Amino acid sequence: MIVGSIILAGGPSERMGQPKAGLDWGGQSMLLRAITELLDCSHPVVVVSRSPENELPPLHTECDLVFDERPGEGPLAAIETGLRALDDRCDAALVTACDMPFLDDRAFAWLCDQLGDHSGVVPVVDGKPQPMAGIYHVREIPAIHALVNGGERRAQALAELAGVHLIPEEEVRAFDPEARFCRDCDTPEEYAALRKLAGLD
Repeated sequence: MIVGSIILAGGPSERMGQPKAGLDWGGQSMLLRAITELLDCSHPVVVVSRSPENELPPLHTECDLVFDERPGEGPLAAIETGLRALDDRCDAALVTACDMPFLDDRAFAWLCDQLGDHSGVVPVVDGKPQPMAGIYHVREIPAIHALVNGGERRAQALAELAGVHLIPEEEVRAFDPEARFCRDCDTPEEYAALRKLAGLD
């Protein structure tokens, strides 16, 4: 099975006060870190941006950049755009955001191991599904398209698709006791906490 990756990098980052894609992480942008990490374990890697006017930090030459087909209509529409870009090139794709710096090749391999015959896999942390650290078959594109056409915007809807397996929290914690690979940052305080956790400050 060929598994690619989709990185969302088009959010407005209003709570952060600046674009999260360009935040520093060990001397490189948060977005470039995500691309480089995922290129080591998956192919292709697609970055979904809001529009050509949405400025991004320099990208890796081996990733693909696509633009949200329905900008402003929420993350689920952006995920559909990413899956369509991979439709004829892989069987499934990891979906993540540029602000999840602990999602690495080890977590990617573990998630792939959980996929089996499921339509997708989503880890559960603190009792809540984490759809932005999940893997989904491209065969789910029609179902996602129908949801978006019906007005659905939430990434959380991916965890509610028929055939998607929610990985029990005890299994997630057995793999990663702190569930770091699911952590993101929406505010300067959360960004500072992740940097401290990584030993960058």
